[in-house]
Amino acid sequence: MSRRHGFTLVEMLVVIAIISVLSALVLAALGTARRTANENATKAIIKLLEGALERYSTDFNDYPPSDGDETGIRGSENLWRCLRTEKKEGPYLRDGDIKTCDSNRNGEPEIADAWGRPIRYLHHHDYGSKNPRKHDFRLISAGPNGIYEEGHKTSDDIVNWDKNGPEAKDFGAAIPKPKHK
Repeated sequence: MSRRHGFTLVEMLVVIAIISVLSALVLAALGTARRTANENATKAIIKLLEGALERYSTDFNDYPPSDGDETGIRGSENLWRCLRTEKKEGPYLRDGDIKTCDSNRNGEPEIADAWGRPIRYLHHHDYGSKNPRKHDFRLISAGPNGIYEEGHKTSDDIVNWDKNGPEAKDFGAAIPKPKHK
């Protein structure tokens, strides 16, 4: 009698099931790692912008205007222009320092977060000088979910202030929420 060498259908299905479970675990871990890396990269971009804004403010005695923009998109466009000025000690940012995007497709670049979405910029005149950071500026990334939630305490927005601090309690009422497309 000759014996056949090979695998049974049950053995093949067991191996495929094991490989599927392991793949799912690896993909989930990779997704979490990617999200964390993008969050950290966006926080680093915001820190870089804060430094550039402080140098700009030292030279011009104020932060760049956000052009009366309540959503922060035009503010981001203006921030990009102002931080690249050659005046005084500028430029405060160079073309290769930060990625840009054009979310409203008007030909004006906005400073982008790690997901390629605009980081919103508001000068203190355009949010009523309310807390947090009532005398300077706000930088807001929509964060991992891509939904701009005005930096609310419970949102995943990435901001340049402590969302859990006592000064953040009235921020949600400071600016109107833009309509989502």
